[in-house]
Amino acid sequence: MLKIAVVDDDMVFVNKLSNIIAKTCNQSKIEYSLQKYSNGMDILSNYSQFHLIFLDIEMPFCNGIETAEKINKLKGNSQVPLFVFVTSHDELVFEALKSYPYTFIRKSSMETDVAECIKHINDSLRIDDNTIFLHAGRKDVAVNVDDIIFLDKINNYVIFHTENGDYKVRSNINKEFKKICDYGFVRPHIGYVVNNNYIQYIASNSILLKNNISVPLNKKYKEAVKTEFFNWIGDRDV
Repeated sequence: MLKIAVVDDDMVFVNKLSNIIAKTCNQSKIEYSLQKYSNGMDILSNYSQFHLIFLDIEMPFCNGIETAEKINKLKGNSQVPLFVFVTSHDELVFEALKSYPYTFIRKSSMETDVAECIKHINDSLRIDDNTIFLHAGRKDVAVNVDDIIFLDKINNYVIFHTENGDYKVRSNINKEFKKICDYGFVRPHIGYVVNNNYIQYIASNSILLKNNISVPLNKKYKEAVKTEFFNWIGDRDV
């Protein structure tokens, strides 16, 4: 899902741009969510939940350039969110370039520019229903949930063990399990989450995964794990 925010103090314009974004996503069959903000300060505490932020360059209190600069400092080396500046003043473009925007949208040709922008960004991020973003090592990494083998926790971190390597995320395992539980994952132990697709054998006190990886199976989770696993097999074979 492509997560989008629109930031502008003119709510009439916000609604107009939002309608164009919705039309583009629906026509291109891109699953999306969209939130609206009336000034740059309001999005600073929520910026990390978005892949793409449309910013009007000219806004009171905190304009689009200032907002982007603040978010750039907060996000560090993270790939997202990407910024798209919206303006009707070409002379502001050079100043805005300092904030490393993805592109610019001209208010005079919004419909065409927005359509091209969203399609390119969706393709470049390769966002689909099975993609999640992990904030690991000061950057956001796109991970397909099908490639996640299991999760475990170490102190204040959750380690995502995947086919393409391990990712260390500062979080708690309850929070991360909620994000992926609907994708065929089970909780065999308070400190572990396992992808059903990688389960090879369920023993009395452990689960053997492919590649001979063994994770503990707590007694109180055992029946729930077995039930969810066999239900998952049944649903997959239908």
